[in-house]
Amino acid sequence: MSAFSISKRLDMHVDVSAVIPLPGPHRVAMTVYLPDVDRLTQPPVAIFASPGGGYTRHYYDMSFAGHAGYSEAEYHCAQGLIFIAYDHLGVGDSSTEHLGAYTVEHLAAANDSAVRQVIELLRSGTLTEGYAALPMLRKVGIGQSMGGCITLIMQGRHATFDAVAALGYSALHTVLPQRNPEDVKRGIDAHNQGREAAPAELSVQQSSLQIVDFVYPFHWEDVPQDILEADMAGGYPIRLTAPAFGSLTVPPCAVAMMSEGFIREEANLITVPVLMAMGERDVSQHPQLEPSAFAQARDVSVFVVPSMAHMHNFASSRLTLWARINRWAMMVITDV
Repeated sequence: MSAFSISKRLDMHVDVSAVIPLPGPHRVAMTVYLPDVDRLTQPPVAIFASPGGGYTRHYYDMSFAGHAGYSEAEYHCAQGLIFIAYDHLGVGDSSTEHLGAYTVEHLAAANDSAVRQVIELLRSGTLTEGYAALPMLRKVGIGQSMGGCITLIMQGRHATFDAVAALGYSALHTVLPQRNPEDVKRGIDAHNQGREAAPAELSVQQSSLQIVDFVYPFHWEDVPQDILEADMAGGYPIRLTAPAFGSLTVPPCAVAMMSEGFIREEANLITVPVLMAMGERDVSQHPQLEPSAFAQARDVSVFVVPSMAHMHNFASSRLTLWARINRWAMMVITDV
């Protein structure tokens, strides 16, 4: 597995102003990773991946001096899948001018628009010169934490994908683990705002002050110290400095995503296959109950990865998760 598994990498900004009822422009930053056409799976599959709060699309393509194998994009391209990572509005290189006004519905609509535009370019063969048209292309949406939340909302409201995977997000109640029950409850109380809360009423900084420990829920004990420091040294979730995979901004609407039943309505509308994947120490208090949120989905899988905390792609067991995503996607996509 190496960068040679990627034949071309394209950075782009996709205009989504048409679906956002705020003064524009509004653009979603995306990075497309393309394997050689002759190595594509049949049918061809594109994975669209969005990051968690405080992270950017580069979470899916990390590199650290002295360490190998931290690029999920490379992994999937090596298996013959197209991989597209993107930043939500208010995150990373996407538009941030209306950071405090964006709602989860805005983020979902923007992401849906961006995905559909890129899919059309890939299917028509107009994304980049020399890359064949892929009219039979299938599309899979994955998202980590906040990205998992928005991916499920996208699917429920817009039917964006042929299958979806939420990685480290609970469709029932997302709760950050802590070392004792009192600290868990403190975090729950700080984030239990509900869908009715307006972004102007929410504060990432204030709510995060009630989280006693971010390292324990985010990183398993065997994460190398230099990698841990690369992630957390600039602060979290309010980063004073940010590595390439970290975002200096987090939309305030993210605070309420940890409310109980936050995506109840959208989850109930999803009909495509769903994968709910968690680390051994993660945000679902009862992983095996997650399928109960998806009353209409024809296929719901749960996967718990050992020796993994909430930030999956830093874990020593990350390849176990990536392999499952790959096999699951190819299995369920044949039913489309």
